[in-house]
Amino acid sequence: MKKSILTILSATTLVLGVSQGQAQTTVTTDPSQSWIGYMNVFALNADQTPNYGAYQFGSGWGTADLRASFIGTNCAVLAPCINVFNPTDAYWVNADGTPNKWMDASFYVQNDALAGQTITFTGKCLTNSLTGAASSVAFIKDFAPDYSYNTPITASLVAGQTFTVTLTTTAGHHIQYGFETQAPDASPTNTTAGSVAIAVNTADPTITGPNNLSLVEGQNAVFTVTPKGTYPFTYQWQQITATATNILSNGGRISGATTGTLTVSNVTLADAGTYYVTVSNSHGTAASPGLLAVTPLAQVQTNLLVDPGFENGGFVTTPATGWVNFNGAVEQNVNDYYYGSITPISVYQGTNTVQIYAYGPGSYSGIYQDSAVVPGHVYTANGEFLTSAWDPISGQNSCYLEVQFRDASDNVLVDYRSASVTASFPQDTWVNLTATNEYANDFVTVLGHPQYLVAPANAAKVRTQVTYATDSNNSSGSVYVDMLDLKLQEPVVKAAISGANVQLSFPTIYGVVYNVLYKAKLSDATWSVLTTVTGDGTVKTVSDAKSAGARWYIVNTQ
Repeated sequence: MKKSILTILSATTLVLGVSQGQAQTTVTTDPSQSWIGYMNVFALNADQTPNYGAYQFGSGWGTADLRASFIGTNCAVLAPCINVFNPTDAYWVNADGTPNKWMDASFYVQNDALAGQTITFTGKCLTNSLTGAASSVAFIKDFAPDYSYNTPITASLVAGQTFTVTLTTTAGHHIQYGFETQAPDASPTNTTAGSVAIAVNTADPTITGPNNLSLVEGQNAVFTVTPKGTYPFTYQWQQITATATNILSNGGRISGATTGTLTVSNVTLADAGTYYVTVSNSHGTAASPGLLAVTPLAQVQTNLLVDPGFENGGFVTTPATGWVNFNGAVEQNVNDYYYGSITPISVYQGTNTVQIYAYGPGSYSGIYQDSAVVPGHVYTANGEFLTSAWDPISGQNSCYLEVQFRDASDNVLVDYRSASVTASFPQDTWVNLTATNEYANDFVTVLGHPQYLVAPANAAKVRTQVTYATDSNNSSGSVYVDMLDLKLQEPVVKAAISGANVQLSFPTIYGVVYNVLYKAKLSDATWSVLTTVTGDGTVKTVSDAKSAGARWYIVNTQ
């Protein structure tokens, strides 16, 4: 078996040209090919980063030992290596239990018959939940006859997106294509290391759908796909979480597991994750993912945000389940101190807060999470912000609350922002900021300054985010954030006359109780109750007999 040598060991770079009339070949993630495993091992730097330490050794490994394998003909799954993690062996594990080696695993096909052709390796990444320093890429490598150097090309694996790499190869060389997964040697007990799932053979059939879903606990999730290609088709739905891939079957709350429409009834928080369908025919297999986010019913009825005061401890990797941090954002509590001081950190409520700080010139830092929404519903958003005199925000740096309504494909439809924390902001004082500035999806064009945030048509979720922008001069400073709040307010109501009745229509969220109220005069002291409606995720219509005088109506969730 020929070994796969890391690009960084190459001493020579080969420059290739495309000759007129050169053969073009496309390859895919085909489980019928002979897939090979190879591991390169490096000393791991003390900071546990992916910077390479001294090269240790490289050898052929079984693909299962790499943690790279096919699940039937459905997908390839790649994950960090765990089979060398031995807490009693100082070569692999430090005394404090942290990894001591950097593992570089190649899962690939070698086909030297491709040499001299222009090769395209393409496919689709279904999910990528790798965390920390772990990463995985698709590659094509062109090795010299003696394997002394290679010309590589790589592509990132982004969840839900297609990857494509193309390389013009040299006749007489060794050609490899596949995936390279790098991470510190992982503990078998670490259930958060994540994995990557790759679809197989996407040429025929091809799939349209499924859409991403953002639901409230108790609703029904319905995923539907439409395949194109050579009939007949067979279907198999699966669920991928951070720790497992589950092949679904009919029974209980699940139906349609082997059809083009999957239904998960009465969804729970445990049902959240990525659902993907594998569609097969006589030509091959294709797979396509859909994300299910589930918001707890109790949160929809009050604050939609998970852990609004950061009391649960730590960040998550899935924005539908809590806060995700990026760049300069860390959790602090009352036992910590402001930067450069011995002054305990102040919190607005509870014991924890989040510190967001300058990360580098022109960079952005912050936290965010996603919640389910219904188009037409009205929301408010606010939070508590503080900058300390020990580490005040400076220069042109700014920090603000953002509320982005997004469609099922994660495109931003509209963006609301609060006023900004800047160098002129009061120090050592908690200030409540409310998102009231409306921007178009270019984040530049100001649309207005409304009091309420209205979910536009096609909105499927809302992203609540705190953003810290560092200026080009790399100014400094921190901002502390606590008690963020996203609340459902009155829905937008449409009124129409139908015969002798007034028809009031409004969208609903599952499980929320809506009060339909009226007044004969706006100056009346109180509203009268017409009826109450329990939401189920559909548009509800309430009728009221026309009266001789005027009536004013309102629908609220209080």
